[in-house]
Amino acid sequence: MNSGFGILILLVIIALSFFAIKVMGLAGGLIVLALPIALTSLSIIWKNPKYGVWGALIMGFLSTGLTRYLPGPWGLSIDILLVLSWLVVLLNKDVRVKWKHVKQDIVWLTVIWMGYILFQSVNPAGNGLIAWFYAMRGIGFYQFLTVPLIFLLFRKPKDIHQFINCILLLSLLGTIWGFKQQILGVDAAEYHWLYVEEHHEEHILHGVLRVFSYYSDAGAFGASQAMMALVCGILFMGPFMKTTKTKYLILGITFFLGFAISGTRGALMVPLAGGIAYLILVKNFKILVAGFSAIMIVFCILKYTFLFQGVEQVRRMRTALDPNNKSLSVRLDNQKTFGRYLANKPFGGGVGTAGFWGARFNPESLMANTATDSWYVKIWAETGTVGLTLHLIILAYILGKGGHRIMRMKDSREKSHAIAFYAAFVGVIFASYGNQVLGQMPTGPITNMMIPFIFILTRKAK
Repeated sequence: MNSGFGILILLVIIALSFFAIKVMGLAGGLIVLALPIALTSLSIIWKNPKYGVWGALIMGFLSTGLTRYLPGPWGLSIDILLVLSWLVVLLNKDVRVKWKHVKQDIVWLTVIWMGYILFQSVNPAGNGLIAWFYAMRGIGFYQFLTVPLIFLLFRKPKDIHQFINCILLLSLLGTIWGFKQQILGVDAAEYHWLYVEEHHEEHILHGVLRVFSYYSDAGAFGASQAMMALVCGILFMGPFMKTTKTKYLILGITFFLGFAISGTRGALMVPLAGGIAYLILVKNFKILVAGFSAIMIVFCILKYTFLFQGVEQVRRMRTALDPNNKSLSVRLDNQKTFGRYLANKPFGGGVGTAGFWGARFNPESLMANTATDSWYVKIWAETGTVGLTLHLIILAYILGKGGHRIMRMKDSREKSHAIAFYAAFVGVIFASYGNQVLGQMPTGPITNMMIPFIFILTRKAK
């Protein structure tokens, strides 16, 4: 009986597969191939919803790069994995969680922000629900889903170590892929993306490639590499074994080189601002003086000398400190344009009206044709003065409370991890003034996990 039923199921699957391939061609074949993978993944997540979060983090690194080789809505996989994790937590009685762990002010702040984003769906100046749906995911939805899941499911020390190892490995693979582009050149899919899809103007400067690895662009690659270099540098200073410290030192240097070959100027703020945050948190006067001195030396070399001017990456970093830089003037002009348009719109032009999604759903509009550049300009343009104020208050609260709790911790490995995450978050926040770092992949998903980890690590230091 069971054998006959199994054969019947197999025949049905073969028939459906044949039909899918016959009707949809290659796409149908890929769906057939993906079906067992999807079912297996669903089974794994049903048993342990943590894997859904890990999968979302991995896709945060890989989704944009995959579209160059196999076009498709890969970004939606992040939504699917996070939503599946929530469904398992809510429906699977074998998954037992303590709901008291989500009674955190940080969770409530993400709920408040997501509530404001939901309110934006009825903004009369917006581009409609579809544009709002696509755009709101990176602005608030991913954070809304991720932060409570971390508080519920990732409370053990091994979770922190697995998180660090995961982002180190994926970032290292990104660095290796980046050096492959730098040394061997881009492959056919990347060449098509550069020249046919017209991304060469911002990625080929004076005949030199701004390396983008398998990230969405060079800016996202540079910011992520700079953040990981900062994390490794701080962990290198922590109370770990010599072999572990050596590992962090080597990785830190490797990631810094990855940042350098990206030619991303704005990401320079990640190690600078994050480094200052680290120096303040350690409360060691000698280290504080030495660190500030090193930062000032680097600043003076870039600002007031022409040392290493023959290196293209150094030249790019140096232009970030030039007040007469044409790029800065254009950005300021764009902000004036937004200021005039938003003068009578305290709730902004609507989520999904600026940047990529604005160009896709309403390409002729002023919002779509005026570059936002900065993360905060984007938030201001789409959610208005009210939204920007709320957003900044939330960020300031996280920084203030997180920093206060870290300072109350005793020196330990946990404190080193908390400081590394906090400094990375500070660096990303400041770098987001020049670029949309906070919403980029994979920096956004990483920081969405780092924020709750900071408060989990410091829970005894209230």
